Amino acid sequence: MKYVKILGLAAVAAALMAITGAGTASATVLCDSNTNPCSSKWASETQVEFHVKTGTGGRWGNTAGETLVECTEGLLKGRPSAGGATATVKMSVSASEFNWNSGCSGVVTNTLEGGTLEIHAIAGTGNGTVTSTGFTFTTSLFGSSCTYGFLSTTDMGVLTGSGTGNAVLDISTTFTKKEGSIVCPTTLSWKEEFAQVAPSGTGLFVETS
Repeated sequence: MKYVKILGLAAVAAALMAITGAGTASATVLCDSNTNPCSSKWASETQVEFHVKTGTGGRWGNTAGETLVECTEGLLKGRPSAGGATATVKMSVSASEFNWNSGCSGVVTNTLEGGTLEIHAIAGTGNGTVTSTGFTFTTSLFGSSCTYGFLSTTDMGVLTGSGTGNAVLDISTTFTKKEGSIVCPTTLSWKEEFAQVAPSGTGLFVETS
């Protein structure tokens, strides 16, 4: 009987540790200073906007590492949630708020659906990893139109914090073809740097609490 009770207590303890651990892992807030705990959290729904970093461009390529398309313009904006001790920061982005495919010479693209970005703090750094769900677009490759998107939650890149309003979202991810011509690759890699432009001069760091 004592043995059964011990097992029962051990199971309860394990469950509590799992719950505590999950809460700690998911704790994320946006902060305008690189302090932990955060002393100046961003208010929920604060408008944030990123543009393609000056002097850079987006590169779409195949799995062989070949660049198929280069794009020179792009826009990302939204209103992130507050996050908290047991929640990550999430940001719903409409199709018109995430234009990552402008200035692409000779290629026509059309964003069909927006999606959701989720920011996860990297402990002790002021930076965060970003994952994405949703987002669907059509693009013309090799004379054919194909549809790409994220089929499930996908690692998107890293948000590097800044105290002067110059945070950078360094994107390195892969889209999967949903439908279209066989001439279009099954997956399409995407690498691009987006720099913070709003709120102007406001620090943006990702903290664990």
